[in-house]
Amino acid sequence: MFRNYLKTAMRNLGRNRTFAMINVIGLVLGLAVFILIMLWVQYEMNYNGFHKDKDRIAAIMSNQKFENGEVQTFPAVPALLAPAIQKDLSAVEYAANVSWGDERQFTVGDKNFVENGLYVSPEFLKIFNFPLLNENAKDVLTQPNTILITEKLAQKYFGNENPVGKVITIEQNKAYRVEAVLRDVPEHATLRFDYLMPVSDYLNGSEGGSANWEISNMRAYLKLKPGVDKEQFEKSFTNILAKYTNKQPQTTNFLWALEDWYLRYDFKDGKYAGGGRIAYVKLFIAIAFFILLLACINFMNLSTARATQRAKEVGVRKVIGAGRSSLVKQFMSESILLSLISGIIAVAVVLFTLPLFNSFFGKNINIDFTDWENVCAFLSIILITGLLAGSYPAFVLSSFKPIKVLKNVFVSPDKGSVFIRKGLVVAQFVVSVALIVGTIIISQQVNYIQNRDLGFNKEHLIWFPNHVPAEKNETFIRELNKVPGVISASQASITFTMSNSRGTQVSWPGKKQGQDVFFSFVASSSDLVETMGLTLTQGNTFTGNYSADTSKVLVNEEAVKRMGLKNPVGQTLDLYYGKATIAGVVKDFHFESLHSPIAPAIIMCRPDWTWLMYVRTDGNNMQQTLARVEEVYKKMAPGFVFEYNFQDKEYERLYKSESQIGILVNWFTFFAVLISCLGLFGLTAYTVERKAKEIGIRKVLGASVLGIVTMLSKEFVVLVLLSILISAIPAYYFMNGWLQNYAYRIDLHWWVFMFAGVFALLIALVTVSLQAIKAAVTNPIKSLRTE
Repeated sequence: MFRNYLKTAMRNLGRNRTFAMINVIGLVLGLAVFILIMLWVQYEMNYNGFHKDKDRIAAIMSNQKFENGEVQTFPAVPALLAPAIQKDLSAVEYAANVSWGDERQFTVGDKNFVENGLYVSPEFLKIFNFPLLNENAKDVLTQPNTILITEKLAQKYFGNENPVGKVITIEQNKAYRVEAVLRDVPEHATLRFDYLMPVSDYLNGSEGGSANWEISNMRAYLKLKPGVDKEQFEKSFTNILAKYTNKQPQTTNFLWALEDWYLRYDFKDGKYAGGGRIAYVKLFIAIAFFILLLACINFMNLSTARATQRAKEVGVRKVIGAGRSSLVKQFMSESILLSLISGIIAVAVVLFTLPLFNSFFGKNINIDFTDWENVCAFLSIILITGLLAGSYPAFVLSSFKPIKVLKNVFVSPDKGSVFIRKGLVVAQFVVSVALIVGTIIISQQVNYIQNRDLGFNKEHLIWFPNHVPAEKNETFIRELNKVPGVISASQASITFTMSNSRGTQVSWPGKKQGQDVFFSFVASSSDLVETMGLTLTQGNTFTGNYSADTSKVLVNEEAVKRMGLKNPVGQTLDLYYGKATIAGVVKDFHFESLHSPIAPAIIMCRPDWTWLMYVRTDGNNMQQTLARVEEVYKKMAPGFVFEYNFQDKEYERLYKSESQIGILVNWFTFFAVLISCLGLFGLTAYTVERKAKEIGIRKVLGASVLGIVTMLSKEFVVLVLLSILISAIPAYYFMNGWLQNYAYRIDLHWWVFMFAGVFALLIALVTVSLQAIKAAVTNPIKSLRTE
């Protein structure tokens, strides 16, 4: 029986090649986009999934509460906490400190490169699954000046030689012995590094770390023992700091599960606020299912449009004894066959586009045909798509009365089926218009971010790690300022694109008991204001006299506001390193993501606390300017690599994710609109076919082409207008929610919804007109003969 269904289906497809081709195109587009999106979702959801004990691993987070009720959340704890809880808490199997990510210059022979890595506790490798090539290596990372390197670095510096026991010179002055080689870190890991060094070197040396209970300056991770109730443990863990110190009475802690690191990182008021990358994952899952649904609706409309041409076939089959169920099975077989053909072509399309997709978005997504779960999921999608797309046409076609269709009595659709068909068109355009609105708003927000006044000038500005000895930096800056094309140069402790040193250890005149403010501390040399292009609103900047400037600070407007100072210039602040006078106030500037509001900042003239150099250029002859800057740098810091970064490119990288999401939404919106138009094309074809006789009579009576086109189009115009009205509500709701993730965002304007609606309407009119004009110019005699 199934063979008979299959044979009949093949015959019908062959007999109606154009119809079949349009249906296949719609389903191929829908399935290809669906598969591509779900592959992307699978890739995103699998971040950190390679850790064996991922369900027991968490980061320790801190919540610091202030008198005004504000709660700041950050992933830093005192360096003493991890060893303390591993020793004292029976539920904790391991706990480890980890630095923030460090760039160090490696030298082996004549090879000099800057590498990225971490300082970690020995327990780090017992918590996470970063295996050593030599599994017999014991007690690694317990001795000072030892290092673990990845396979990539081993090959880079030692080729085919065994690197274990060999020495790498770090920062030109420290010899580190290679203890073992790590497997390369998987691509979908949030903790990324090419080397690991003992955290004791970081805390005991000159790397900037310190171990005490007053300062939260390390990241810490733990792994719970098997069987531990995480909820119960977290309740007892909240006030863990109070067990060890009274230095941070307003700080509590919580655990951030490993599975959430990549997807859920939006914290407000001390708890997860629902945002992060998971919002994009949910958005694209919804888009994937909507697009697949649009393709199925498209199939339904096109199949229904062909209903009258298959009416006789149904009548004959019923007369010779075919039951309705057998007809339903036949039509469902056709649908599933089309779905299977479309699915196979869709997989080929995905395989063809994946390299381009991976290259553009920096991913390594692929289809694993050996994974039976994936194969079963694919076949399930094919089957469900076929059933969903073919169900409505199958029941409509099998319901025709054989006597009527054999007597050539026109098969008129009932009100219910007309309503359903119109409803499907409305649903298609609701999704399409909502996606168009989303595309416009995401593009506007990305443009807003890229062009917003940051409070400093990011153009023609470079920065690089500065290894010039402290006593030579004044000379270095003077030499830089002599380079043609260099406007100014300044040392700094932050890159103006990420979090930096923070603290509450600040007192000011009139400060009330408990009125703590979470300040960002920016260390610099005296020319930071000029080099960064900051705007001074009150007072003066640093004078260039180091001994005098170290006793002065600059503050931003937000800091003045938060301290409540009316005349800030000249007032004295009591900072964690001593007293300092406010020399000037600078206009607020962004030094973190626009997802966060501008924080109160204190700029200190402390070049000895900086690690990088900013250089402002005039933008002319950049290659020559950079070559000369490199020449000066290598003269002042012989042996060190000169690796510079353009500030505007750093800023683009900061919002690369948003830009990529915007591009993806553009693509998927295009396909959604295209599939919707195919559906509208099918419904128009159906209408033209049903009204062929009416159109012929109207033309015989003198109706114009415009009049006939208007008659055929007005029904669809009403449907699209209804879609525009309905789509406005969900589009506003979702896009307003998405914008709430940004502290600085665009306003939602009514014209965006109007523009999306007009755009969708124009596309719909063009689609309908293709069929309507064809019907209007057809010879009426031909139309009348068809009846």
